[in-house]
Amino acid sequence: MDQQQWQDFLSSEGAIWEGGKAHFPLTSTDDPQALHLIDLGPQGAVSIKGPDSQKFLQGQLTCDLVNLPDKHSTLGAHCNPKGRMISAFSALKLSQSEFILRLPRNLAPIAQQALSKYAVFFKAELTDISDDSHWLGLQGQNVAQQTAQLLGFAPPSPGEVVTFDFDGERCIAQAVNEAQLALLVPVTKAQQLWQNLSPECEATGYDLWQKGQIEAGIPQVDAATSEMFIPQMTNLHLLGGVSFKKGCYTGQEVVARMQFRGAAKRRLYRAKSTGGDLPISGLEVFGDGKQSIGNLVEACHSKDGIELLAVLTIAKVAAGEKLHLEDGRILEIQELPYDADADPLA
Repeated sequence: MDQQQWQDFLSSEGAIWEGGKAHFPLTSTDDPQALHLIDLGPQGAVSIKGPDSQKFLQGQLTCDLVNLPDKHSTLGAHCNPKGRMISAFSALKLSQSEFILRLPRNLAPIAQQALSKYAVFFKAELTDISDDSHWLGLQGQNVAQQTAQLLGFAPPSPGEVVTFDFDGERCIAQAVNEAQLALLVPVTKAQQLWQNLSPECEATGYDLWQKGQIEAGIPQVDAATSEMFIPQMTNLHLLGGVSFKKGCYTGQEVVARMQFRGAAKRRLYRAKSTGGDLPISGLEVFGDGKQSIGNLVEACHSKDGIELLAVLTIAKVAAGEKLHLEDGRILEIQELPYDADADPLA
């Protein structure tokens, strides 16, 4: 099943499409007991397999994979030599010889090609599997327990990864957090799994998944913002995505210097704005003057308007400058669920 066939199937299930994202406008997201089924089609996957996979990735990524237990996941990034993130992702460690990176679909080929340049001396094969597999999301209270009961596997704790059999094929479940769970299934089984789950779930648009990620303050780098940010600018170091003890990796010197010298002038903020067209990632944000003070990272629609994450100049926000997009829409800063001023080295 290719992307068009998948879109045709979901359209028959009531989906309305906008920029590759499925929306189900008649569903209610207010029921706290509802289990929401979400098409994560905008997400892609890169597979890394081979006996040297862990050794290879440990020398490239910001996160510590050696001390990450098997069947667990962590946030991380791959930087260029200047410390700018080529890609950021959730890294699923199935074993020391098999990893999967969950990241925006338009970033998957960029990530795969960038990492492959460094893999020539390792027994590790990198493959963009975005067309061969498909991500589905489940969201709601007790999501792991509810999904595990429906699909017949032990419920994972947040950060854990489990594999399970579905109609003779291996599938993967990642407990992203307490309210979100991602399923990676062979593309040939995606429709069947959706149909199996849909009687027990409420089909919901991709915006709900994005809203959950934005409220959690989890950054997403895509093709438009690749090589735009250093990890600390996106608060990745506060979310377990950067290790300052693991040793060298590409871009490590710049990342470490910024941390130890306290030189970060920008960081990630959560904000809201009024409705209208969805602003694109990388869009400039302005303060009182005409000069840009940052860039938008990710945005989604919500019932209250637009929810977003943006990397902004710390001093400008602290000074109380009136923040706005290029089209004049005002940004209202919101609280993050973690201390953005925390010292991960403390």
